[in-house]
Amino acid sequence: VSRSKLDERRKKIEALHREMIRELEASIEAAKNQKPINPIWLSKCIGDVMDDKTIIINETVTSRLSEGIPLNRPGSQFSTPLAGHLGWGVGAAIGTKLGAPEATVIAAEGDGSYMFAAPTACHFTAQKYRIPFLTVVYNNQAWNASINAARGLYPDGVAQRTRNFPGCDLSPSPQFELTAQACGAYAERVEEPDDVPRALQRALKAVKEERRQALLNVICKSPLA
Repeated sequence: VSRSKLDERRKKIEALHREMIRELEASIEAAKNQKPINPIWLSKCIGDVMDDKTIIINETVTSRLSEGIPLNRPGSQFSTPLAGHLGWGVGAAIGTKLGAPEATVIAAEGDGSYMFAAPTACHFTAQKYRIPFLTVVYNNQAWNASINAARGLYPDGVAQRTRNFPGCDLSPSPQFELTAQACGAYAERVEEPDDVPRALQRALKAVKEERRQALLNVICKSPLA
């Protein structure tokens, strides 16, 4: 392959990348004041508080996370294994913190994923063995992956027409912050988009300075709304 062809390909890819970044920035700007909170705004705010010692455990499944955070270091993110099995994320965050005690570990969880994690057992373990990490619940009150699957297979089906997807509606949503608080965590419910950055700072202060686990239950837009 000639050098000129390589340079041409590089320029084309660079232009596509710049366009992708512009589109992402525009979507974040459009989303930052939306209520319920838009997941891409939450992801951007998580990216803003990350440092070189942060490790993200990503089990948001259908919410946009990776493209909203600066991933430029190997080992800075672990995503859902190809084998699936919903609910691995919070336990993996505990193990990650034990394996990398100097890291700041954030478990980004969809609410359905969080339920499958056996959260009482996880938060109890973190309290008993003093394992400080942050859980951020992207709470859209739905199993959106299952909704998307049904819509993909039956775009004109009864579920889509009636907006009734049996087994996928997770409202009324549990107060996940209370489960974490029962196990000694710093925890709060976040509903205002402009409070997301401050809430993350408060939670990370508990993790880094108080050396205890924290959880943010962030109320996001539901796909069924």
